[in-house]
Amino acid sequence: MNKVKIFISYSTLDSEKKEIIKNLINNSEKLEAIVVPEQYSSLDYNAEKIKKSLDSCMVFLPILTSNSINNQWVNQEIGYAFGSNKIKLEDIYPIVENNIMNDLKGFISSSNDLNFRFENNKDFSVTAERLVNQLVEKFKNYMEYFVF
Repeated sequence: MNKVKIFISYSTLDSEKKEIIKNLINNSEKLEAIVVPEQYSSLDYNAEKIKKSLDSCMVFLPILTSNSINNQWVNQEIGYAFGSNKIKLEDIYPIVENNIMNDLKGFISSSNDLNFRFENNKDFSVTAERLVNQLVEKFKNYMEYFVF
């Protein structure tokens, strides 16, 4: 069965948060989490692999925290997702730590409608579950998007 692929962008310092949201996504019938460092060996982890993974996804989900806000890979992935013709703007779902809201600049900033914000790890779990539930609802009729 085809699944909606969701690219998760994160800092390795936020691996626990990545695991929470990855598990929520992969526990749904219609969604599949794509996490690049887990998809390729460390020797293959480079810009081309990230680009290929981003191009295969319908949804982009950056985890934005004090750990990731200045991370070069996360910022480049955000720029690529926004510049890509593969991912629609309405299919970019940032999940944002509240204490960095004023520090956000560029494509994802505090002026955007950022519906998925959290304060702490417990709040992150609740927010992540709410985000995944919204994605499940949005793509519940996923197969209707495709013409065979």
